[in-house]
Amino acid sequence: MAKVMVEKFVGGQREARFSFPASFLGLASALLPQSALNALGNKGIDVPGMLLAGKLGVPYTASVNVVEKGISKRVVVSVV
Repeated sequence: MAKVMVEKFVGGQREARFSFPASFLGLASALLPQSALNALGNKGIDVPGMLLAGKLGVPYTASVNVVEKGISKRVVVSVV
């Protein structure tokens, strides 16, 4: 079964990491408003693409740079 791995990096060092079953993406896709899915897509996080990657068993990775509490961070989302 595919998993979604989310990692947060600060200054190149991993600060946090968690994973969950990729099947939860279907639930998120159904519950999130289309505007939220579009906003994620505009940032490079393609939820439908992640769902498809999980179903096909192919890798998917995207990263987003964010500022949290004034600190620049990179979030990497992967389907593994």
